[in-house]
Amino acid sequence: MTETQFLIKLAQTTKSYSWYLDGNKIRAKAKNGKDRGQIFDPITAVARFAGYGTYSINQRGRKAAGKANGTSTTLTSNLIDATEAKSNRGIDQVLRGRIRQTLNL
Repeated sequence: MTETQFLIKLAQTTKSYSWYLDGNKIRAKAKNGKDRGQIFDPITAVARFAGYGTYSINQRGRKAAGKANGTSTTLTSNLIDATEAKSNRGIDQVLRGRIRQTLNL
């Protein structure tokens, strides 16, 4: 899965999740299913939306969700950094802006 494919898939999740900013972190609360009310981030939300299962919001869970989504390890790492706002330089900030624009945050 490429970055563009990920963003398209992420845009489809807006009805299933209520997206918000928790400080600088991009988070979502599930609106439906048995995981209703649980907190997700963009990587784990896309994996759950696609039917690959529920993953925790930690490094291990996000990498497993990225692998289930079919994203490369580099893209998964960049998505993790962008979601957590680890840097305000380079690809992290560009990707963070695209995610926020996709989710209207």
